[in-house]
Amino acid sequence: MTKYLLLLVLALFACWAWRGFRKPGRTGAPRDRAAERMVQCAHCGVNQPVSESLLADGRYYCCAAHLRESGNDGG
Repeated sequence: MTKYLLLLVLALFACWAWRGFRKPGRTGAPRDRAAERMVQCAHCGVNQPVSESLLADGRYYCCAAHLRESGNDGG
C-alpha cells in the first residue's frame, strides 16, 4: 500500500513540475511595466492611454475620425 502512495505522490509531483516547465513566460514580466496615464476622448468620452491618443489644442481624441468631427485638424 505504501508503494502505491509513493508512486501517486511522485506522479503528482511530475505533473506539477511538467506544468511549470511548459509555461516559461509566466514570470511576472507584465507587472514590471509602469502604469500609463489614461485620458478621455473629447468627442466620445472613451478612456485610453496617452500613448494611443491624439492631442490637438490641449484636448485628447481616441481616433482621427473624432478629431476631424470635432473641427480640430491638429492645428
